[in-house]
Amino acid sequence: MNTDLFVDAHPTQCFSCIVNNCSEYKSEVIDNQLFIVGTKPKEDKKLCTFKRTDRTNILSSLLLLYEQLTDGVYGHPEKLTGADIERICKWCIAYGMPAEASGDADIWMKYGKVGFLASSFVNRLHDIYTCYLLWRKVYLHDTDIRNFYVEKNISDEQCIEFLKFHMMQLNIKLAPDFSVSPPTFFLMCDDLLEVAKAQLFFECMSTDSYSVGVCVACGAPFPKKRKNNTLCEACQKTKYQRSREKQRMLKSSEQ
Repeated sequence: MNTDLFVDAHPTQCFSCIVNNCSEYKSEVIDNQLFIVGTKPKEDKKLCTFKRTDRTNILSSLLLLYEQLTDGVYGHPEKLTGADIERICKWCIAYGMPAEASGDADIWMKYGKVGFLASSFVNRLHDIYTCYLLWRKVYLHDTDIRNFYVEKNISDEQCIEFLKFHMMQLNIKLAPDFSVSPPTFFLMCDDLLEVAKAQLFFECMSTDSYSVGVCVACGAPFPKKRKNNTLCEACQKTKYQRSREKQRMLKSSEQ
């Protein structure tokens, strides 16, 4: 299927948000709370727009990041290991700061630092991943028992209600742009985490051209560019090698 046609057939929209980009990140305990702090800003904050052709790159990368974190970190940020922090920092370098601390945790106003609470990040990431598992159960008819909602045999009707509840918390604003003619608007999200959730929302609006795939080889989420994509990028690269290995094992078993 032509990639452009696949994109056009999907109901997703462009999303925008203001992103802070730094070339380095580190963990730091501030006011007895663990933060991920950007230490070398690349540039001033800028408006980033995620086009239809890139519609699930942010979402898929965050889902994969969550799967790579240590089990049980949700609600327990103290369980984040050095390897977990390194993975989060690498994601930030690649995509930008996923969110910024605000309210009582605003470290910019207090200390002139830019960063986000590790606990808040993990909690919001868990919320997105929960929606992803619900989406898999309802829309992909998932049978993998590693999916909590499959393992517990929760009905599709209940999963839909759970998904509806989570998606009602989505926050998207209309931002007019009068600098062009005719005027247009942006669908503005608060941050990259909200962009990811908005991308998943439109996956739920689709009928058959889902753009988040579940790799048939390793089970990892990945951004689909074509309707018939079944392998993530890593497994696609080793497809030939795995095929050769499978043939070798079949020949050995026949002898």
